[in-house]
Amino acid sequence: MQRCHTGGFKKIFWVVVMLGMAAALMYNILQLTRKYFDYPISVTLDVDHQQQLTFPSVTVCNMNPVKRSAWLAAQNAAVKHRRKRAAGSLRVFNNFLQIMRNFVAACMYLILSALG
Repeated sequence: MQRCHTGGFKKIFWVVVMLGMAAALMYNILQLTRKYFDYPISVTLDVDHQQQLTFPSVTVCNMNPVKRSAWLAAQNAAVKHRRKRAAGSLRVFNNFLQIMRNFVAACMYLILSALG
């Protein structure tokens, strides 16, 4: 039974490489943290009062991806659809009223024929 000893060298090599990379990472993190907290603060403020201000010209660009014509066409289609549905609902309601009128008329006929 023969053992191969190359596996131990690979493990040691990778452990050393990983420890070196971890040390470099920690060094960079510490240097960047120090640089971040050691920033100098310098404020210069000049106040200049002017009697008249010159405003830049303003250009208004339409960045809207929806065309107005397509939007209006969609609105018109929706209105037509609502009107069609409303007309259908009105027809159903009128049919219901006609059935109720016929029912009331039949009841009145039965009552009057029973009385007279």
